[in-house]
Amino acid sequence: MERKIEDNEFEDQDFDHRRDYRTVIKEKFYIIWDKSSLLGEPATLNHVITEKDQKLLDHIFEVDIETYKIPHTVILQGAAGIGKTTLLRKAMLEWANGNLYQQFTYAFYLSGREISQVKEKSFAQLISKNWPRSEGPIERILSKPSNLLFIIDSFDELDFSFEEPEFALCNDWTQKQPVSFLISSLLRKVMLPESFLLVTARPTAWKRLKPLLHKPHCVKLPGLSKNARMDYIHHLLKDKTWAMDGICSIRKNERLFNMCHVSHVCKVICTCLKEQVKNGGNIAVICQTTTALFTCYICSLFSQIDWGVTTLPNETLVRSLCQAAAEGIWTMNHILYKKNLRKHELTRDDISVFLHVKVLQKDTEYGNCFAFTHLHIQEFFAALFYFLRENPEEKDYPIKRFENLHLLLESNCFHDPHLEQMKCFLFGLLNKERVRQLEETFKFTISMDVKGELLMCLEALEKGDSYLSQLRFMDLLHCLYETQDKEFITQALSYFPKIVVKVDEEAQLHIYSFCLKHCYSLQAIKPTAMAELKTMLDLKPIAKTCFDDAIAGIIHCWKDLFSVLHKNESLKEMDLYESRLNKSLMNILSEELSHPRCKLQKLLFGSVCFLNNCQDFSFLTTCHTLTHLDLKNVDLEDNGLESLCQNLISQRCKLRVLRLESCDLNVYRCLKLAEALKSNKSLVFLNLSTNNLSNDGVKSLCQTLENPNCHLERLSLASCGITKAVCEALSLAITKSKRLTHLRLADNILEDEGIGLLSDALRYPQCTLQSLVLRCCCVTSVGSKFLSDALLNNRSLIHLDLGSNKLQDSGIKLLCHILQQPTCTIQELELMGCILTSDSCLDLAPVIVNNPNLWSLDLGNNNLEDAGLHILCEALKDPSCHIQRLGLENCGLTPVCCQDLLSLFSDNQSLIQMNLMKNALNYDTIKNLCTVLRSPTCKIKFLALDNKEILGEKIKKFVYDVRTNNPQLVIKPHYYNTESECWWKYF
Repeated sequence: MERKIEDNEFEDQDFDHRRDYRTVIKEKFYIIWDKSSLLGEPATLNHVITEKDQKLLDHIFEVDIETYKIPHTVILQGAAGIGKTTLLRKAMLEWANGNLYQQFTYAFYLSGREISQVKEKSFAQLISKNWPRSEGPIERILSKPSNLLFIIDSFDELDFSFEEPEFALCNDWTQKQPVSFLISSLLRKVMLPESFLLVTARPTAWKRLKPLLHKPHCVKLPGLSKNARMDYIHHLLKDKTWAMDGICSIRKNERLFNMCHVSHVCKVICTCLKEQVKNGGNIAVICQTTTALFTCYICSLFSQIDWGVTTLPNETLVRSLCQAAAEGIWTMNHILYKKNLRKHELTRDDISVFLHVKVLQKDTEYGNCFAFTHLHIQEFFAALFYFLRENPEEKDYPIKRFENLHLLLESNCFHDPHLEQMKCFLFGLLNKERVRQLEETFKFTISMDVKGELLMCLEALEKGDSYLSQLRFMDLLHCLYETQDKEFITQALSYFPKIVVKVDEEAQLHIYSFCLKHCYSLQAIKPTAMAELKTMLDLKPIAKTCFDDAIAGIIHCWKDLFSVLHKNESLKEMDLYESRLNKSLMNILSEELSHPRCKLQKLLFGSVCFLNNCQDFSFLTTCHTLTHLDLKNVDLEDNGLESLCQNLISQRCKLRVLRLESCDLNVYRCLKLAEALKSNKSLVFLNLSTNNLSNDGVKSLCQTLENPNCHLERLSLASCGITKAVCEALSLAITKSKRLTHLRLADNILEDEGIGLLSDALRYPQCTLQSLVLRCCCVTSVGSKFLSDALLNNRSLIHLDLGSNKLQDSGIKLLCHILQQPTCTIQELELMGCILTSDSCLDLAPVIVNNPNLWSLDLGNNNLEDAGLHILCEALKDPSCHIQRLGLENCGLTPVCCQDLLSLFSDNQSLIQMNLMKNALNYDTIKNLCTVLRSPTCKIKFLALDNKEILGEKIKKFVYDVRTNNPQLVIKPHYYNTESECWWKYF
């Protein structure tokens, strides 16, 4: 009974403590709320935001539909100024009032800005700052961590590196530690692992934050929707005669319009427009780039103050502020603490002018903290730093990371989003008008030497050919647009002869077309064009004029983009892969292709979707330089086939290569195409693979091949649903054709009987066939016998592909007997996946030694094993061997073959390419091979090995040593194909 009274007393005490703590929290956050209230905002907007955010808060700690668990760590992610801190303060108030998160007995609010200034404390001390009494029941509170919620506000403002090793982390909440260790321990779930975390961060901090967290659940705070932005802009500019022009101008600039999803920035932009209209400025010009608008805004801040009271900052002071801004952007540190001011030689008196004009603001709670009034203001001054910094070449110490322009240009929006807007401002400040405005405002001259540095960096950047370089290039076009400097854009793009862009939004089209119309050195371009641009349609039609202007602007931009066809006389190739083309685009494209100065040779429509029956190929008769047309994976409609055939018949058509792979062709369509080809005098290559042509369709083609006027030299009919029944017609066509040199019949069920009929044509003395591809055609040793007999008399065939057929050892024996004959002309032989064993190597070895013509042999996907390789190696080391290229992928090789490979690499004088992928070669084997390969006298120039063998931690240094000592040798996890092996791809 006595014990029960004690328990009741403890419960009463706990209740009192919880009640008192909530009272203190309410008092504190009501004061903060009053200080930071959004004065002057429309009541309706505040109501909508509050209602939306309240709903978001309510559902943050609900069961995750993917994991079916309640998340213990939630990241509330949103842009700078979007209201994350306001929302968390509201959450604390709601919790203290008993309206939210009542599953948590205690909620603790930790401000990133505040705790960054604390050096050392225990975790108990850190969270007890708001405790209503001198001592609280901290031990009882922390003994039930599953009832606790820790809110870390503004992760971006934590001035910690978070590089602590795991062993240095702390789980003792009574022990004094550097505060950075404590926060790191909390985030990494070492401290109170059962507790709940709610952390706010900007999207740019995700890369830094994610490695610290265990299974985080991310919730995005989106800000104003597109329609809400339009409403808010309309509200801010209401009752103005020029309001609609302002709305349309902001809407046209995607970057500017996106900034408006933060209501504060939206208000800044509209305030700036009002000021400029008042002073007679042009809204359209000001909204053209973000740099133009923010230059006007910042200059207006300095122009409105009384210089009798405040002194204009000199160049040194502005440079120091810009340097602090730049370093902060690079390090994602947006607070200027005392140490930051000292580091950049700034005092409180120095920054007073920036506080006065509202470039900087002082924290209302922490008097020794300063910040730029908005991230975009910091980004602007950070960009200005590169114009004001000292010449890097004149420094006697290494430049810092944030000073390196080359590193900045190497960044891209995917991996380094925090640098994106600063980089845009940097390019935008190259504009002469922007510089003039700043010089008039600050009363000092701004050097433009950075322009030359940027061009040098761009020239170096072009050498990169990776996927990342494509990301960088997309970013570059956005940056170049900011300059609005036609000469600079022309010079910058002269370093990029091949360009890849994907246009799936109206704003992208606007930017890319503006830049590319000033490009005159293109050789190849790949623009993925999405005709159905619905950006405007996603917004409610506030004004029909905006919509009409957008439609007209889209058409104009497409004309500018496609103008590269006549402005770049060196442009030979355009690839419209996966584009969506409508009639308007096809008309623009046809007009450009017909331009007298258009010199295009290759036009690729791979996987293009032609909308509303717009398959018009009349440009084939008007573009006299066009020789290649690729329609792979295009659903060729009846009208499209009709247009294609009509233009192929024309004498003005100069097409030499036509690729119709996977174009939904059938027997009827094949008949129409075959008829058109009878009159065509230019076509030499035709790929009809992966179409259901069947035997009847191919027979119609055979009649065309027999026609003396047919100029076809290369024909691919892989996977066309043909059988042995058509082989007699094919055989006759081969014998009668005077020009056919390459025939691909892969993936058709021809069987031995069909091969026998084709072999008859190979015996014909006038046979012109040089390459025959019979991969996966159901050929056995019987078919091999037919081919062997034919090759005895054939004098034209140099490339034979019999891969993926059941030839077996017996079929290869027959073939090898002929391959040894001095009259055999075969140079490239492909026998991948032919069910061969080491016994076949006994027959292949004499061929390797005795055939002076054979230089390429691929035996991949056969079970040759180490014994077979030993036989081959002995032959390959013979001085009479002429093999240059050998494929042994997935041949059952093990470390036992190491010595044979070592002697082969040392003694062979002809072998330069080899494929050893998918074999069980271990670490020691690769290590030993590297000792031979590292020698500059080694003849091997290309070696294909698996990624695990090239990139394994243990072997990396040996591979690196090979590349250093024998730079002519390339080691990669893929195999090069020769033009003759895959002519249907490369021609």
